[in-house]
Amino acid sequence: MNPWLTLGTASALGLLHALELDHMVAVSAFVAQRPTPRAAANFGARWGIGHSGAVLLAGGLLLASGLRVPSRFDEYGEMAVGMMLIAVGIWAFRSAYMASVHAVHAHVPGEKHDHDRRITAVGVMHGLAGTSGIVVLVPVTLIDDTALGLGYLMAFGVGVTLAMICYAMVAASAIQGASRRSIALGRPVGMGIGVAAAAVGLLWVARGALA
Repeated sequence: MNPWLTLGTASALGLLHALELDHMVAVSAFVAQRPTPRAAANFGARWGIGHSGAVLLAGGLLLASGLRVPSRFDEYGEMAVGMMLIAVGIWAFRSAYMASVHAVHAHVPGEKHDHDRRITAVGVMHGLAGTSGIVVLVPVTLIDDTALGLGYLMAFGVGVTLAMICYAMVAASAIQGASRRSIALGRPVGMGIGVAAAAVGLLWVARGALA
């Protein structure tokens, strides 16, 4: 197995994996709270680090143990992610309802750190659940070379993190553009993102339950 091809494939899969719907709506819910390029890049990076850390830990355990992901892993994972998205959506909707976009920067002490911890936790959940079992954790168990397997996981994480940083900054630019055109749009945009996150969460729960 060509190691460079393996690592390149892992990075490409990471780029694609980051841009799945549940990932984007979750990160967008946080970006809507502080839609600046710097804050958005921070959210994207923290989500990516949480996601990558969870995948590296789970994948490393699989490599060390030789175990395989249970066949029902993704269904249960989707339901867990769905419930998390519903909670994130409700939080984002309430936050947007309570404050206009131009007041977003008036944070109470510690709020920034709360957001940072929450987005990292969301990334961890996404890394452990959903389609990670198929995209990363199953393929990595087929790699006999432990070092190459760990390299695969890290390359995947780099792709995931870079893609989400780019997406978060684009989302922040779009939200800022909407608010500049009309301050009154800020609240509906934030509320709409919250509704979208909750709706995707309901869909994920339903899919997992019916699978």
